[in-house]
Amino acid sequence: MNGKTMVLCIGLCLVLSSSMALGEKATISQIGTTKVISGESLSLAKMGADLTVTSAKVLGDPIVLTGPQLVLVPLEITVKNVGTASVAADFEVGAEGWATDGNVYGFNYLAPGEDDIERGGRHSVLCSGLAAGAEKTYSGFLILNPQPITATMQPGSNYKVIAMVDCDLDPDHYRKGFVSETDETNNELTIYYPPRYLMVAQKLVAT
Repeated sequence: MNGKTMVLCIGLCLVLSSSMALGEKATISQIGTTKVISGESLSLAKMGADLTVTSAKVLGDPIVLTGPQLVLVPLEITVKNVGTASVAADFEVGAEGWATDGNVYGFNYLAPGEDDIERGGRHSVLCSGLAAGAEKTYSGFLILNPQPITATMQPGSNYKVIAMVDCDLDPDHYRKGFVSETDETNNELTIYYPPRYLMVAQKLVAT
């Protein structure tokens, strides 16, 4: 993604997020997915920091743009430090996603008003530390492009999204985090839009 396109995307994110805040967007139609973390599991956890994605929600229908060819997925991600120690270092909050019935894919997640970090051409939100027990929610846009980039876009209508915390998408060290945690296996949360139960209902109606 070149600089002009990234600037355009950021501008679009600001405009679109303002519209959503003013009630100009349709009512939220995606419940999303939330992790349940029990007190017992915390009491048995090792001492240390532990970052996890507790919730991920698609806040409305993805927005299809034809010039440039982009799909903007309005995505809310909540992350929490469920460990017993604070995280002082910076870490990333991001996502990747694709249309399961189209040719768009992306890994750039931008949240208006939040700092972002770029690694290997991939943009994520920058979180500057998180205290033990604290959580933070980001509302932004996951940007999807046609694959290959020169292809005619087929935006599709069904999407798979993987929300991530402390998870680098740079291909040189794909999926490796930078924060030392007691559990390195709980840094991702997968959701679908529309939710899978709606996909099943739509198929039943179609038949």
